[in-house]
Amino acid sequence: MVANKPLVLVTGATGFVGAHVVRHLLELSRYRVVIPVRSMAKSSYIKERYASEIASKDLEMVSVADLSAPHALDDVLKRFQPEYIVHLASPYFTTTNDPIKDLVQPAVGATRNVMTSALEYGAPALKRFTLLSSFASVVDLSKNPRPGYTYTASDWDPVTEEQAAENGFFGYHASKTFAERLAWDLHDHGLNKELPSPPTFGLVTLCPPMIYGPPIHYAPGHLMPKSIEELNTSTARLISGITGKDPAFTPRVATPGLPAWIDVRDIAKAIAGSLTLDPARNERILLCGGVDYFEDGLGRLRTQNISGLGDPGDKCDPSNHFDIDRTKMRDVLNLQETIPFEKTVEDTFNAVRGMSLV
Repeated sequence: MVANKPLVLVTGATGFVGAHVVRHLLELSRYRVVIPVRSMAKSSYIKERYASEIASKDLEMVSVADLSAPHALDDVLKRFQPEYIVHLASPYFTTTNDPIKDLVQPAVGATRNVMTSALEYGAPALKRFTLLSSFASVVDLSKNPRPGYTYTASDWDPVTEEQAAENGFFGYHASKTFAERLAWDLHDHGLNKELPSPPTFGLVTLCPPMIYGPPIHYAPGHLMPKSIEELNTSTARLISGITGKDPAFTPRVATPGLPAWIDVRDIAKAIAGSLTLDPARNERILLCGGVDYFEDGLGRLRTQNISGLGDPGDKCDPSNHFDIDRTKMRDVLNLQETIPFEKTVEDTFNAVRGMSLV
């Protein structure tokens, strides 16, 4: 370990995206990483996977039972004084009888607590706060598929709390929209709407569409999924789509009417860039790897005589859908090229096949 390596605090580190972010940050060999976990016992696989990094103090875990509890991170920030915070922890599912309780409140509560701790105890060390938001906070569902329109960082999902209470789909959109708006409000105006001066740290929010890619947050003997349905939400949707087993999609796309996507490994790169690149400070940045239907990603697999592939449907005609402005992604984050959909689909399928689920 290099003693003066800057420290990154990553919430949600044990999830689908978080696992890739932690791995990427450690592979860069430029950072130390600290991750809050709900249960040290249930995180034993992290100790096994990163034994050398833990031994060198490049990775540390700290117990935080409930990130949505007030002041949950106060002591962590006081103790570690991180230079960077990456806030990923937020629920992602759409099947619920109480979207406000299960989706909106946890997302907003966790964001409020992490940002509050950052404002109260981040100085003088904290330089950048990156929030992983979502294209769900950008898109106007009432206007889908909106051909010819290009969404930019100035667009906001107009979802209301009344809509959020209707079902999990609207609830998820509301959870991301409300949480991101809160982050900007707290950063720009302070805890009591009165900031004598702007905070010393910059805020970056990243808004990706569906995130696909090989899951690496599972480990043999540690919460391994027993079926496709037990996979993380986006991986389950992708596998169900390319095997033709999900009748809900007509045509079967990433999400009905929302065919945009990006690879989780590109998300990790984007987050790493957001921490230190000067132009990213106080920016809202849309991310996108492409606009594709599931069939568009099956080229490599279809040449390998793999059994189990279904007939997901037609290939995508981008002119039938909105587009996403990628200017900031390329110019601000220097993410000029992203992983092709065929590579994403192939790697995801092979990872899930390695779990004997397909």
